[in-house]
Amino acid sequence: MMKKLLIIFVVSVATVIGYVLGSMQAEEQITPVGTTPMTSITTAPQTGDTKTFVFDSFHGSADISDKFRFQYPANWFNDGQYFSPHKIQFYNKLNVKAPIYFDLVQADVFHLTELQYQIDNSKKRNPDTTGILDGKKFTKYDLTDYGSYGGDSAGRVKIFVGPKITIDGVEYVLVFHWEELPLAEYVQGNTVEVFDAMMLSLQFYH
Repeated sequence: MMKKLLIIFVVSVATVIGYVLGSMQAEEQITPVGTTPMTSITTAPQTGDTKTFVFDSFHGSADISDKFRFQYPANWFNDGQYFSPHKIQFYNKLNVKAPIYFDLVQADVFHLTELQYQIDNSKKRNPDTTGILDGKKFTKYDLTDYGSYGGDSAGRVKIFVGPKITIDGVEYVLVFHWEELPLAEYVQGNTVEVFDAMMLSLQFYH
């Protein structure tokens, strides 16, 4: 009787060991559905690899005193006035996750805009500098974000407030804007050097 019990015990132990080893081998071969290996993604623009953005109409009108063009990285996304190394996300009309954009603000209400408020309330404000880009005068602001997204976003902000452009008889101020942390979030591939290169490539024409 003891002999039979010993044989049964040995067989049981061997069965359990075999099951455990088989399960371990199976787990090594299983790849979860829908997963991919982690890869390092770089979005830094390649030297000389650019696209040209041309501004030659405004809400269907071509009656513009100063049209303009500039270069931006060919591997960046562009949606209207917005530019980003990743697909641009529109949360609503006022909140867009894109580190670079340009705008045309009606000159007589510029002092009431969020841009002017940002300039006036920056946590850190370097002395304003005025320079010339393709014959047009721009005022440059190099700031630290004042926390416009409900917290201490504290990212660097660079703004070029440019010449007045007349469209259909109305004066607008041209503004270029870069944020280190758009909507208080880090965007891989977003650097101020890209923005500076875009500004240096700016050209005006009639």
